[in-house]
Amino acid sequence: MIGRAQEAFRGHAVGVTHVGRVREENQDAYYVDEGKGVFAVMDGAGGMNGGAIASGLVKQSLTTITQPRSAEDLLEQFESRVIVAKDRIENAAEKAGGGAMGTTIAALLTYGTNFACVWAGDSRVYRLRNGHLEQLTTDHTEAQELIDQNVLTAEEARSFARRHVITRAIGSGLELELEMVSGNLRPGDRFLLCSDGLTGHLDDTVIGTFLMNGAQNATAQSLLNGALDGGGTDNVTVVLVDIDRVSAGEGEASR
Repeated sequence: MIGRAQEAFRGHAVGVTHVGRVREENQDAYYVDEGKGVFAVMDGAGGMNGGAIASGLVKQSLTTITQPRSAEDLLEQFESRVIVAKDRIENAAEKAGGGAMGTTIAALLTYGTNFACVWAGDSRVYRLRNGHLEQLTTDHTEAQELIDQNVLTAEEARSFARRHVITRAIGSGLELELEMVSGNLRPGDRFLLCSDGLTGHLDDTVIGTFLMNGAQNATAQSLLNGALDGGGTDNVTVVLVDIDRVSAGEGEASR
């Protein structure tokens, strides 16, 4: 993930979140900083105590990222903030009586002409490029492991009883293990970051159709409404990031 000084791109983002139609508390959180190129969705892990606290602590930690000097600096800052958040989650869990606390994370980091997706859990990052939708992340779930082992098909996994059991998260009692993919940005790229409250109700074909809509705010709201119309059984969070080229002068000023 190495940015070139002579060319730069900027992500313009919008985020929406909703408690859904069943849950009483929204344990999702999202974070957007266009100037620093940091975008993230967190989903307080289902079945754990204090999911809202955990996702909030990660968001709070990300706000301390300073203006990056390079792509490597941005990635290092991000990882260090996640480590700090894990420590704070562990402390909060201990104060709450020792119950488990945790959250997923799906993050997009942009610098110069490049990006990195960093994640743990089943929140996802998609990219729409030239009309083609690609899921850049792979779910850290028991269901996905069984798909990888050819025990379940993707269709069977959608109704698998333990499909929501995650194998990685930022939380107490869990080893912190982030996964990362990186690549080059192109003008016109559209990234979608979302919690599983969206993907639990909308399949990739439907998501891709929504993302074809040019209006960013309307698209984000349509995705959220689609999940709610599908039942809204979980909290729903959507962050859309549209990539545009900026001039060399503007790129330098923003870095």
